[in-house]
Amino acid sequence: MNLPPKYCTKESKFVILPISYEKDLTYGDGTSKGPHEIIKASQHLEYYDEQFDCEGFTNGIKLLNQLELCDKEPEEMVKIISERIYEQKNKFVISLGGDHAVTIGIIKGLEKTEKDFSIIQFDAHSDYRDSWNGSSLNHACVTKQISKNHEVCLIGIRSQDYDESQQIKLNQNIHTIYGWDYSIEELKRILPKLKEKVYITIDVDGFDPSFIRNTGTPEPGGLTWNQVINCLELIFKEKEVIGADIVEFAPKINFESEAYALAKLTYKMINLKEKKWI
Repeated sequence: MNLPPKYCTKESKFVILPISYEKDLTYGDGTSKGPHEIIKASQHLEYYDEQFDCEGFTNGIKLLNQLELCDKEPEEMVKIISERIYEQKNKFVISLGGDHAVTIGIIKGLEKTEKDFSIIQFDAHSDYRDSWNGSSLNHACVTKQISKNHEVCLIGIRSQDYDESQQIKLNQNIHTIYGWDYSIEELKRILPKLKEKVYITIDVDGFDPSFIRNTGTPEPGGLTWNQVINCLELIFKEKEVIGADIVEFAPKINFESEAYALAKLTYKMINLKEKKWI
């Protein structure tokens, strides 16, 4: 964000962790380049958020060095990310991926200090496979992995395997709001069922491809910007958010406006965390 150095120190409340990683993809590639483009676009953001009447940068935003993990095996990737998240245990970390598998490492890092929290996942896909391309730590298996120890609320789902659908129906720890049946009222109904502390993971294919096209598997019928912001406002108001990530941005063609929007989404979450709720 081109912040003055005094707002980018080890004392900063907020931390941005870029993670360059993609492995065994299902369709499009390029997610390893997403963090760099989002951070680059952030240099043009306004410091003031007029929607939430807040300047979240005032408590500091520290940008960490990017984790370069494309040459790592999934198990090592998860271990490295988990350790880096644990190192930032007193900070509010927003991680920028990278494919969605990075969230598995993030959650394992949070579990070292936060034992009782739920996860809210914006996504077009259920990601509930046991394995994909020979690994259970693939981006297609994220929900299956993180729901082992946590309740998960999926928002925006509109593509899944039949077996995924049947398994999810039997899992009381997973609550699904389908993209074609989305309503903020349904989120209001589900939130009280989740823990007081929540983690937010945003796969950008949760957005409609008319807004975000540069992602691995863009699915029609997705969420709008205002729908996602309204969800986030409700979540931050009702719950204690302990961290977040934005993943699966794959910048390739005419991506600048999308990178800027995701930089703004990152800063929106910082402002929502800082906002004083009445």
